Amino acid sequence: MSLDTFLERRRHRRARAQAAAWLTRMSRGLTPGRQRALEGWLADPLNSKEFSELRAVLDIATELKGGWRAALVASVAGEPRRARLARGTLWLAGVAATAVLAAALAAGLWLWDLGYLPHMYRTGVGQIATVVLPDGSVAYLNTNTRLRWVGSPSNRQVRLLRGEVFFEVVHDPARPFRILLAHSEVRVLGTRFDVYRKRDGDVLVTVVSGTVSVEGLGNGTHAPPAWTRRLTANQQIEYSALGLIGAVHPALAANVIRWRQGIIETRGEPLSRFVSNLSRYTPQRIVIADSRAAHMRIGGAFSVRNVSATLDRIARIEPITVTREGGELILAYRSARPGGRGVPR
Repeated sequence: MSLDTFLERRRHRRARAQAAAWLTRMSRGLTPGRQRALEGWLADPLNSKEFSELRAVLDIATELKGGWRAALVASVAGEPRRARLARGTLWLAGVAATAVLAAALAAGLWLWDLGYLPHMYRTGVGQIATVVLPDGSVAYLNTNTRLRWVGSPSNRQVRLLRGEVFFEVVHDPARPFRILLAHSEVRVLGTRFDVYRKRDGDVLVTVVSGTVSVEGLGNGTHAPPAWTRRLTANQQIEYSALGLIGAVHPALAANVIRWRQGIIETRGEPLSRFVSNLSRYTPQRIVIADSRAAHMRIGGAFSVRNVSATLDRIARIEPITVTREGGELILAYRSARPGGRGVPR
């Protein structure tokens, strides 16, 4: 084994152990200082990945019994199942993991005892943040997002005012977790999913794991839902305030949430649509000055951390030009490239 491989594996083991320690601390209640420390720790992509995987396993473990539950916990902990069986500790590992989860579910109540009140979480243009909600659920905020906790110890709910959030919700059958929007509601028991409220009011919901219920709010406080759809892993739906835009359809959820790593991915979509998404990450206005450029189709994974550099990269492989004028980034069609053809695909 090379030194680099050894060090990388050690980093993963350390992050996994720290994730387990944080889940244990959450079971005892987090002070505001501890909560900020957790958010800082989760800012590291490796820490966030290990935390998410361990929490997902604990959520799944609550649905299993006996040796199956313990085996699942052991596999994620990185320990050979045969060795754990030989030591006779497999069942105990499952019990311990389940106990940590049960205690973590109670953390929300203890956090409220520490004085948590409704609170606004926000990010600026180009910023991404990780926050721990009062019930222990984790919310990853994408660029230019406003999320408000409006719940209580017995009623877990947030209101998404704008932007995009990836949620990892603590499993609690007794207290469904709700995301309120202008004309709809997303309801879950415990799962991982992404909600994007666009500037025009349309909403895009993508499920990574678990089951999510999406409802259009009816007229009046006690009116039945105008419509209801249920989504499972790798499914997506987009709708507007006036009703459904499309049916539930398959989606590569892992690609949808790559913005957490500072990347957006496109698979042959028009440049105009790609630019509309990319512009969320910069205060500069991006203008497409030529319809030929607007209809070009591009594909690939692109960084959102430096929008100007990303456009320059696209200009090197596609027949477009990028001009900077008065704080604007202007894209135009380039009729011919030296040594090549300037024909949009």
